[in-house]
Amino acid sequence: MKKIHFLMILAVIMITACQPKTQTVDTDAAKESVNALMEKYLSAWNGKDVNTLKSLITEDGLFCGTDPSELMDKKTVTDGWIQVFADTAFNYTFTVDKREIRMASDGNSAIVMEQHVTNPFTPKIPWRLVCRAVKTADGWKLDFISWSLIPKNEDIGKLNKALE
Repeated sequence: MKKIHFLMILAVIMITACQPKTQTVDTDAAKESVNALMEKYLSAWNGKDVNTLKSLITEDGLFCGTDPSELMDKKTVTDGWIQVFADTAFNYTFTVDKREIRMASDGNSAIVMEQHVTNPFTPKIPWRLVCRAVKTADGWKLDFISWSLIPKNEDIGKLNKALE
């Protein structure tokens, strides 16, 4: 009887000791870090700072422009930024009208959505930037960005008619 009692206590101790340790993640702090990343991105964009923009994206990221053919890797998107910023006829600066950050429960990634209007490029059609931020050994970086035009629902008929 003593042996069975001892084996049961040993089994309970073993089962308890083998349980995975749950680690509490401070998602608020992670969210602040992602927000800082996006502020750095905005500042670099408005400052036409391609080197900083390049440092904020991962090597193996996917970057989607507004044209269906624009599925880009890091080199292609960086070359595009250089080309866009060389055109001094347009001022591509913007301010963010709305930003939403949704953190993953593990605190290692987030989805970010921003909306803005870029004058004079598209003063009547807002833009939406959707990206994924990931925590890397070098800090937070963007491994996915999608830029899109988001016309108001009531303007879609007018746009379709204009494209006929």
